[in-house]
Amino acid sequence: METPREMKIYDWKLFRRDVRKDVRNCALMLFLFFAVNVVIIVIMSASTIDIEIFSDPDILNKLAASDGQEITEALTDIGDESIGLMSIVAVVISSLVFFILRKKRFITDLAAPVAEPLTPKIFIILLLATQAIQLVYSLLIMLVDTLLPEGVSLSDSYGAAMDELLTPIGLVYVILVGPIFEELIFRGAIMGNLRRFGDNFAIIFSSLLFGFYHGIILQIPFAFIIGLLLGYAAARWSLRTSIALHIAVNGLSVVISDIGNDDIATAGGLAMIACTVLTVIFAIKWRKILKARIRSGAAYYPRTYSYGFSSVAFWIFVVVMTGVGLMQLNPMPIL
Repeated sequence: METPREMKIYDWKLFRRDVRKDVRNCALMLFLFFAVNVVIIVIMSASTIDIEIFSDPDILNKLAASDGQEITEALTDIGDESIGLMSIVAVVISSLVFFILRKKRFITDLAAPVAEPLTPKIFIILLLATQAIQLVYSLLIMLVDTLLPEGVSLSDSYGAAMDELLTPIGLVYVILVGPIFEELIFRGAIMGNLRRFGDNFAIIFSSLLFGFYHGIILQIPFAFIIGLLLGYAAARWSLRTSIALHIAVNGLSVVISDIGNDDIATAGGLAMIACTVLTVIFAIKWRKILKARIRSGAAYYPRTYSYGFSSVAFWIFVVVMTGVGLMQLNPMPIL
Protein backbone atom coordinates (compact mmCIF):
# COMPACT_ATOMS: atom_id res chain seq x y z
CA MET A 1 0.00 0.00 0.00
CA GLU A 2 1.34 3.47 -0.88
CA THR A 3 2.36 5.82 1.90
CA PRO A 4 0.37 9.10 2.23
CA ARG A 5 3.09 11.23 0.64
CA GLU A 6 2.93 9.07 -2.49
CA MET A 7 -0.86 9.14 -2.76
CA LYS A 8 -2.74 11.66 -4.83
CA ILE A 9 -5.39 13.91 -3.28
CA TYR A 10 -8.35 12.04 -4.71
CA ASP A 11 -6.97 8.75 -3.29
CA TRP A 12 -7.80 9.85 0.29
CA LYS A 13 -11.46 9.02 -0.30
CA LEU A 14 -10.47 5.48 -1.21
CA PHE A 15 -8.18 5.30 1.82
CA ARG A 16 -10.98 6.43 4.15
CA ARG A 17 -13.35 3.92 2.59
CA ASP A 18 -10.83 1.09 3.03
CA VAL A 19 -10.24 1.88 6.70
CA ARG A 20 -13.96 2.03 7.48
CA LYS A 21 -14.66 -1.11 5.47
CA ASP A 22 -11.98 -3.19 7.19
CA VAL A 23 -13.01 -2.06 10.69
CA ARG A 24 -16.65 -2.72 9.79
CA ASN A 25 -15.86 -6.20 8.46
CA CYS A 26 -13.95 -7.08 11.63
CA ALA A 27 -16.87 -5.95 13.81
CA LEU A 28 -19.38 -7.86 11.69
CA MET A 29 -17.26 -11.03 11.84
CA LEU A 30 -17.21 -10.76 15.62
CA PHE A 31 -20.98 -10.25 15.71
CA LEU A 32 -21.38 -13.45 13.72
CA PHE A 33 -18.83 -15.23 15.92
CA PHE A 34 -20.65 -14.13 19.09
CA ALA A 35 -24.07 -15.07 17.69
CA VAL A 36 -22.92 -18.57 16.74
CA ASN A 37 -21.42 -18.98 20.21
CA VAL A 38 -24.68 -18.03 21.88
CA VAL A 39 -26.82 -20.25 19.64
CA ILE A 40 -24.59 -23.29 20.22
CA ILE A 41 -24.51 -22.79 24.00
CA VAL A 42 -28.31 -22.35 24.13
CA ILE A 43 -28.88 -25.50 22.07
CA MET A 44 -26.41 -27.54 24.14
CA SER A 45 -27.86 -26.19 27.40
CA ALA A 46 -31.40 -27.16 26.36
CA SER A 47 -30.28 -30.60 25.25
CA THR A 48 -28.37 -31.22 28.49
CA ILE A 49 -31.33 -30.19 30.64
CA ASP A 50 -33.75 -32.32 28.60
CA ILE A 51 -31.54 -35.39 28.98
CA GLU A 52 -31.22 -34.86 32.71
CA ILE A 53 -34.96 -34.36 33.16
CA PHE A 54 -36.03 -37.37 31.12
CA SER A 55 -33.44 -39.58 32.83
CA ASP A 56 -35.20 -39.02 36.17
CA PRO A 57 -38.67 -40.66 36.21
CA ASP A 58 -39.58 -38.90 39.46
CA ILE A 59 -38.91 -35.40 38.15
CA LEU A 60 -42.62 -34.50 37.88
CA ASN A 61 -43.31 -35.75 41.40
CA LYS A 62 -40.41 -33.68 42.72
CA LEU A 63 -41.67 -30.63 40.89
CA ALA A 64 -45.21 -31.12 42.25
CA ALA A 65 -43.95 -31.63 45.80
CA SER A 66 -41.72 -28.54 45.86
CA ASP A 67 -42.02 -24.85 45.14
CA GLY A 68 -39.72 -25.19 42.16
CA GLN A 69 -36.61 -23.98 43.98
CA GLU A 70 -35.04 -27.45 44.09
CA ILE A 71 -35.59 -27.88 40.35
CA THR A 72 -34.09 -24.45 39.67
CA GLU A 73 -31.01 -25.31 41.72
CA ALA A 74 -30.68 -28.67 39.96
CA LEU A 75 -30.86 -27.08 36.51
CA THR A 76 -28.30 -24.47 37.58
CA ASP A 77 -25.92 -27.25 38.68
CA ILE A 78 -26.36 -28.96 35.32
CA GLY A 79 -25.38 -25.76 33.54
CA ASP A 80 -22.33 -25.23 35.77
CA GLU A 81 -21.05 -28.74 35.11
CA SER A 82 -21.32 -28.51 31.33
CA ILE A 83 -20.52 -24.84 30.65
CA GLY A 84 -16.86 -25.67 30.04
CA LEU A 85 -17.69 -28.26 27.37
CA MET A 86 -20.24 -25.90 25.82
CA SER A 87 -17.66 -23.12 25.66
CA ILE A 88 -15.11 -25.36 23.95
CA VAL A 89 -17.60 -26.64 21.36
CA ALA A 90 -18.95 -23.14 20.74
CA VAL A 91 -15.58 -21.47 20.22
CA VAL A 92 -14.32 -24.23 17.93
CA ILE A 93 -17.41 -24.28 15.72
CA SER A 94 -17.83 -20.51 15.57
CA SER A 95 -14.15 -20.16 14.67
CA LEU A 96 -14.94 -21.99 11.46
CA VAL A 97 -16.45 -18.68 10.32
CA PHE A 98 -13.01 -17.12 10.42
CA PHE A 99 -11.39 -20.18 8.84
CA ILE A 100 -13.87 -19.95 5.97
CA LEU A 101 -13.39 -16.20 5.53
CA ARG A 102 -9.62 -16.22 5.91
CA LYS A 103 -9.04 -19.62 4.29
CA LYS A 104 -5.33 -20.37 4.24
CA ARG A 105 -4.44 -17.13 6.03
CA PHE A 106 -4.96 -18.81 9.40
CA ILE A 107 -2.18 -21.26 8.63
CA THR A 108 0.12 -18.59 7.19
CA ASP A 109 -0.47 -16.30 10.18
CA LEU A 110 0.45 -19.05 12.63
CA ALA A 111 3.44 -20.25 10.62
CA ALA A 112 4.64 -16.80 9.59
CA PRO A 113 8.38 -16.13 9.94
CA VAL A 114 9.35 -14.74 13.32
CA ALA A 115 9.75 -10.97 12.98
CA GLU A 116 12.39 -10.93 15.74
CA PRO A 117 13.92 -13.75 17.81
CA LEU A 118 12.20 -14.18 21.17
CA THR A 119 14.49 -14.98 24.06
CA PRO A 120 13.38 -16.52 27.39
CA LYS A 121 14.38 -13.25 29.08
CA ILE A 122 12.04 -11.20 26.91
CA PHE A 123 9.17 -13.63 27.44
CA ILE A 124 9.63 -13.46 31.22
CA ILE A 125 9.62 -9.65 31.08
CA LEU A 126 6.39 -9.71 29.05
CA LEU A 127 4.88 -12.06 31.63
CA LEU A 128 5.98 -9.75 34.44
CA ALA A 129 4.21 -6.89 32.68
CA THR A 130 0.94 -8.83 32.49
CA GLN A 131 1.01 -9.44 36.24
CA ALA A 132 1.75 -5.78 36.91
CA ILE A 133 -1.28 -4.85 34.83
CA GLN A 134 -3.34 -7.43 36.75
CA LEU A 135 -2.33 -5.96 40.12
CA VAL A 136 -2.94 -2.31 39.21
CA TYR A 137 -6.26 -3.15 37.61
CA SER A 138 -7.38 -5.20 40.64
CA LEU A 139 -6.68 -2.25 42.92
CA LEU A 140 -8.67 0.06 40.64
CA ILE A 141 -11.62 -2.35 40.64
CA MET A 142 -11.60 -2.46 44.43
CA LEU A 143 -11.77 1.34 44.43
CA VAL A 144 -14.57 1.45 41.84
CA ASP A 145 -16.60 -1.16 43.77
CA THR A 146 -16.66 1.13 46.80
CA LEU A 147 -18.27 3.86 44.66
CA LEU A 148 -21.01 1.68 43.12
CA PRO A 149 -24.57 1.45 44.51
CA GLU A 150 -25.15 -1.13 47.23
CA GLY A 151 -25.69 -4.61 45.81
CA VAL A 152 -23.82 -3.92 42.58
CA SER A 153 -20.26 -5.25 42.35
CA LEU A 154 -18.00 -5.59 39.32
CA SER A 155 -15.78 -8.11 41.09
CA ASP A 156 -18.76 -10.24 42.17
CA SER A 157 -20.07 -10.26 38.61
CA TYR A 158 -16.70 -11.43 37.32
CA GLY A 159 -16.38 -14.00 40.12
CA ALA A 160 -19.80 -15.48 39.33
CA ALA A 161 -18.86 -15.85 35.67
CA MET A 162 -15.53 -17.50 36.50
CA ASP A 163 -17.07 -19.88 39.06
CA GLU A 164 -19.02 -21.53 36.25
CA LEU A 165 -15.72 -22.51 34.60
CA LEU A 166 -14.00 -23.93 37.70
CA THR A 167 -14.41 -27.51 36.49
CA PRO A 168 -11.76 -29.70 34.83
CA ILE A 169 -13.20 -29.11 31.35
CA GLY A 170 -13.83 -25.46 32.13
CA LEU A 171 -10.19 -24.97 33.10
CA VAL A 172 -9.09 -26.59 29.84
CA TYR A 173 -11.13 -23.94 28.04
CA VAL A 174 -9.84 -21.02 30.14
CA ILE A 175 -6.16 -22.01 30.10
CA LEU A 176 -5.73 -23.66 26.69
CA VAL A 177 -8.59 -23.68 24.18
CA GLY A 178 -9.82 -20.12 24.76
CA PRO A 179 -6.38 -18.43 24.49
CA ILE A 180 -5.43 -20.34 21.32
CA PHE A 181 -8.61 -19.54 19.41
CA GLU A 182 -8.82 -15.97 20.71
CA GLU A 183 -5.28 -15.28 19.51
CA LEU A 184 -5.99 -16.83 16.12
CA ILE A 185 -9.02 -14.58 15.77
CA PHE A 186 -7.95 -11.30 17.33
CA ARG A 187 -4.18 -11.19 16.80
CA GLY A 188 -4.32 -13.39 13.71
CA ALA A 189 -7.39 -12.64 11.58
CA ILE A 190 -8.38 -9.19 12.89
CA MET A 191 -5.03 -7.59 13.67
CA GLY A 192 -3.50 -9.16 10.58
CA ASN A 193 -6.26 -7.63 8.46
CA LEU A 194 -5.71 -4.13 9.89
CA ARG A 195 -1.91 -4.01 9.89
CA ARG A 196 -1.78 -2.47 6.43
CA PHE A 197 -2.89 0.80 8.08
CA GLY A 198 -0.05 0.68 10.62
CA ASP A 199 0.87 -1.66 13.47
CA ASN A 200 -0.32 0.71 16.21
CA PHE A 201 -3.71 1.13 14.55
CA ALA A 202 -4.09 -2.65 14.17
CA ILE A 203 -3.04 -3.32 17.78
CA ILE A 204 -5.38 -0.68 19.24
CA PHE A 205 -8.49 -1.62 17.25
CA SER A 206 -8.01 -5.38 17.65
CA SER A 207 -7.57 -4.79 21.40
CA LEU A 208 -10.73 -2.68 21.59
CA LEU A 209 -12.70 -5.42 19.85
CA PHE A 210 -11.01 -8.01 22.08
CA GLY A 211 -11.97 -6.10 25.22
CA PHE A 212 -15.61 -5.51 24.35
CA TYR A 213 -16.04 -9.04 23.02
CA HIS A 214 -15.58 -10.44 26.53
CA GLY A 215 -18.97 -8.99 27.48
CA ILE A 216 -18.19 -8.70 31.22
CA ILE A 217 -17.87 -5.13 32.47
CA LEU A 218 -14.91 -5.98 34.69
CA GLN A 219 -13.04 -7.67 31.85
CA ILE A 220 -13.61 -5.11 29.08
CA PRO A 221 -10.93 -2.55 30.08
CA PHE A 222 -8.59 -5.24 31.43
CA ALA A 223 -8.83 -7.32 28.24
CA PHE A 224 -8.20 -4.16 26.20
CA ILE A 225 -5.00 -3.35 28.10
CA ILE A 226 -3.75 -6.95 28.02
CA GLY A 227 -4.74 -7.03 24.34
CA LEU A 228 -2.36 -4.14 23.67
CA LEU A 229 0.51 -6.15 25.14
CA LEU A 230 -0.50 -9.32 23.29
CA GLY A 231 -0.82 -7.35 20.06
CA TYR A 232 2.63 -5.84 20.54
CA ALA A 233 4.06 -9.31 21.20
CA ALA A 234 2.42 -10.71 18.07
CA ALA A 235 3.56 -7.79 15.89
CA ARG A 236 7.15 -7.67 17.14
CA TRP A 237 7.76 -11.40 17.56
CA SER A 238 5.03 -13.73 16.28
CA LEU A 239 1.50 -14.98 16.77
CA ARG A 240 2.96 -17.99 18.56
CA THR A 241 4.44 -15.61 21.14
CA SER A 242 1.07 -14.02 21.90
CA ILE A 243 -0.55 -17.46 22.16
CA ALA A 244 2.06 -18.66 24.67
CA LEU A 245 1.77 -15.42 26.65
CA HIS A 246 -2.04 -15.59 26.70
CA ILE A 247 -1.95 -19.19 27.97
CA ALA A 248 0.50 -18.21 30.71
CA VAL A 249 -1.61 -15.21 31.76
CA ASN A 250 -4.83 -17.22 32.05
CA GLY A 251 -3.05 -20.05 33.85
CA LEU A 252 -1.53 -17.73 36.44
CA SER A 253 -4.86 -15.96 36.88
CA VAL A 254 -6.56 -19.25 37.72
CA VAL A 255 -3.82 -20.30 40.16
CA ILE A 256 -3.70 -16.97 42.00
CA SER A 257 -7.35 -15.90 41.97
CA ASP A 258 -9.68 -18.83 41.45
CA ILE A 259 -8.34 -21.80 43.40
CA GLY A 260 -9.55 -20.39 46.72
CA ASN A 261 -6.40 -21.24 48.70
CA ASP A 262 -5.51 -18.33 50.99
CA ASP A 263 -1.81 -19.17 51.11
CA ILE A 264 -1.59 -19.31 47.33
CA ALA A 265 -3.54 -16.06 47.03
CA THR A 266 -1.22 -14.29 49.50
CA ALA A 267 1.93 -15.57 47.80
CA GLY A 268 0.46 -14.62 44.45
CA GLY A 269 -0.28 -11.10 45.65
CA LEU A 270 3.29 -10.60 46.87
CA ALA A 271 4.63 -11.97 43.60
CA MET A 272 2.45 -9.55 41.63
CA ILE A 273 3.84 -6.62 43.64
CA ALA A 274 7.35 -7.77 42.79
CA CYS A 275 6.33 -8.10 39.12
CA THR A 276 5.03 -4.52 39.16
CA VAL A 277 8.27 -3.14 40.60
CA LEU A 278 10.39 -5.04 38.06
CA THR A 279 8.12 -3.95 35.19
CA VAL A 280 8.52 -0.29 36.14
CA ILE A 281 12.29 -0.72 36.30
CA PHE A 282 12.45 -2.36 32.86
CA ALA A 283 10.10 0.25 31.38
CA ILE A 284 12.32 3.08 32.60
CA LYS A 285 15.47 1.33 31.43
CA TRP A 286 14.12 0.67 27.92
CA ARG A 287 11.91 3.75 27.53
CA LYS A 288 13.84 5.03 24.49
CA ILE A 289 13.53 1.68 22.71
CA LEU A 290 9.82 1.51 23.51
CA LYS A 291 9.23 5.03 22.20
CA ALA A 292 11.07 4.17 19.00
CA ARG A 293 8.98 1.03 18.53
CA ILE A 294 5.76 2.98 19.02
CA ARG A 295 6.84 5.63 16.53
CA SER A 296 7.78 2.98 13.97
CA GLY A 297 4.28 1.51 14.15
CA ALA A 298 2.48 4.83 13.68
CA ALA A 299 -0.43 5.02 11.26
CA TYR A 300 0.40 6.14 7.73
CA TYR A 301 -1.98 9.09 8.05
CA PRO A 302 -3.10 10.94 11.23
CA ARG A 303 -6.80 10.68 10.33
CA THR A 304 -6.64 6.89 10.09
CA TYR A 305 -7.96 6.63 13.65
CA SER A 306 -10.84 9.02 13.05
CA TYR A 307 -11.79 7.01 9.97
CA GLY A 308 -11.73 3.81 12.02
CA PHE A 309 -13.80 5.28 14.84
CA SER A 310 -16.37 6.54 12.33
CA SER A 311 -17.39 2.96 11.54
CA VAL A 312 -21.05 2.51 12.57
CA ALA A 313 -20.67 -1.27 12.85
CA PHE A 314 -17.82 -0.80 15.34
CA TRP A 315 -19.93 1.37 17.64
CA ILE A 316 -22.94 -0.94 17.40
CA PHE A 317 -20.67 -3.79 18.50
CA VAL A 318 -19.38 -1.69 21.41
CA VAL A 319 -22.90 -0.74 22.57
CA VAL A 320 -24.28 -4.27 22.29
CA MET A 321 -21.40 -5.91 24.18
CA THR A 322 -21.50 -3.21 26.85
CA GLY A 323 -25.21 -3.91 27.25
CA VAL A 324 -24.45 -7.61 27.64
CA GLY A 325 -21.99 -6.76 30.39
CA LEU A 326 -24.40 -4.44 32.20
CA MET A 327 -27.11 -7.10 32.22
CA GLN A 328 -24.74 -9.44 34.04
CA LEU A 329 -24.47 -7.02 36.95
CA ASN A 330 -28.04 -8.03 37.86
CA PRO A 331 -28.42 -11.58 36.44
CA MET A 332 -31.91 -12.90 35.81
CA PRO A 333 -32.85 -16.07 37.73
CA ILE A 334 -33.64 -19.26 35.82
CA LEU A 335 -37.41 -19.53 35.37
